[in-house]
Amino acid sequence: MSSGDQKVGDDHSTDDRVVVGVDVGGTKTALMVNDVTSGEDLAHDRFPTPKDAGPEAMIGDLATAIRRLVEQVGRDPEDLAAIGVAVPGQVDALAGRVVAAGNLQGWTDIPLRDILCRDLGVPVFVEQDANVAALGERWRGCAKEMNNFVFLALGTGIGAGIVINGRLHRGFHHAAGEVGNFILGREYLGQSREGHGNLELLVGGPEIRNQAKRASGEEMAAAEALHRAEEDERLAMIAEDVADHVAIAVINIAALLDPEAIVFGGGTSSAGEDLLDRVRARVERELSTGPALIHSVLEEDAQLHGAVFGALWELDPDLALREELR
Repeated sequence: MSSGDQKVGDDHSTDDRVVVGVDVGGTKTALMVNDVTSGEDLAHDRFPTPKDAGPEAMIGDLATAIRRLVEQVGRDPEDLAAIGVAVPGQVDALAGRVVAAGNLQGWTDIPLRDILCRDLGVPVFVEQDANVAALGERWRGCAKEMNNFVFLALGTGIGAGIVINGRLHRGFHHAAGEVGNFILGREYLGQSREGHGNLELLVGGPEIRNQAKRASGEEMAAAEALHRAEEDERLAMIAEDVADHVAIAVINIAALLDPEAIVFGGGTSSAGEDLLDRVRARVERELSTGPALIHSVLEEDAQLHGAVFGALWELDPDLALREELR
C-alpha cells in the first residue's frame, strides 16, 4: 500500500542502517528504532510532549531524542537512513507540512519534513497519526489482508485513518477522518467548542477522566473507567454514554464507507471488549450488514509501526514492501 507518492533515494548500502518511527501525541511522544535489513525493532523511547514549548523547541528535542536512540542501539549517526513521524491533526503528507495539530500549541503551518531533513540530513515521512496507525495495521497488524477498512483512534483526540481500495484517503483539505468533528445531535449545532469537535468533547480521554473523577472521586485513565464500569455503578452511566456516542460514529462511518472492518486503537480503546461489546450491541441493532469491529493488534504501537513503514517507503518503496519485514 502506498503511503505517499514521493520516493527519496539513498546511497548508503551497509547492513547497519536504521530508521526511526515517531509518534507525537497530545500527552507523550514515542520513538522506535528499526533495523533496515532484518526489520527488527531494536529499541523504544518516550518522553512527555511539552504542551507549551511550541514547535521549534519540540522539534529540537525530537531531533536530539532520535540521535540519542540511534546511539543507544550501537549505531553511528550516519547509519540513520530515514525517519517517519505521526502527528495529530491535519497534515499535508505530500508536502510534509503540519497544517494544524489540534492538541499541540502553536503547531500551525509547520514544515516539519523540511526542518527534520535539515537537522538530521535524511528523508522524512510525515503523516496524520490515525493514517499512520492504519498503515501500521495494514503492514504488521490485523489489516494485512484488508483493502477497505478504517482505523478509529480513541484517545486525547478522536480521529480515523481511512483506507479505500488499498490506499489512504486523505481528502481535499487533508482533513478526511477528522471524525472528532462529528455532530451528535442538533442541540450541539453552533456551540462554541474552542477548536474541539463535538464527538471529541463527548468521548475524548480527558472528558471521560473528568467524568470518572466526578462520579467516583478517584483519578483514573479513560480505559480503566470503562473497564471498571462493569462492577461500579458510579461509572456505569459514563460507559453507557461513551458506547452510545462511539456507536453513532461507527454507524455513520459504516453508512458512508461500508468498510470491511473498523479497527479500534488509542488509549481509550485499551478498555477492550468492555467497550467493544457495548458498541457492537448498539451497531447491530441499526445495521443489517455492518463492519467487523475489532481491536488493534499493535495497540499503542500502531502509529510507531506505521511511521517505520513510512520511513522505509521514503527510503525505498520496494524495501518497505518486503514480506520478511512485515
